[in-house]
Amino acid sequence: MVQSWVVYNPSLRQKENETMTTTAILKAINALPTAERMKIVEQVIHTIRLEMPKRKKNPNNPSPSDDPWFDDPRNIAIVKEAIQSAKDENEIVLSSKKDIKEFFANL
Repeated sequence: MVQSWVVYNPSLRQKENETMTTTAILKAINALPTAERMKIVEQVIHTIRLEMPKRKKNPNNPSPSDDPWFDDPRNIAIVKEAIQSAKDENEIVLSSKKDIKEFFANL
């Protein structure tokens, strides 16, 4: 990614047609003034965003980040089952003072 970016910014190359390693590119960028480094970072981020594949948002996906793991209904069933199981195991109904006293006596 960073290596292909050198094509857009030939000022980083020391010689024409020079192939630079990622480390050399990062060192060259780091040697630049702060304002110029920030421009480069913005351009790289913009390029990354353009190259990332777009995915259609699933309206049934409960994940705020639209995690594709939740697109599989089997995964959602597993989560729902685990939540219900946890509720069933941890649920205690205390309906009288006697129940409350017994509960605390058994702790």
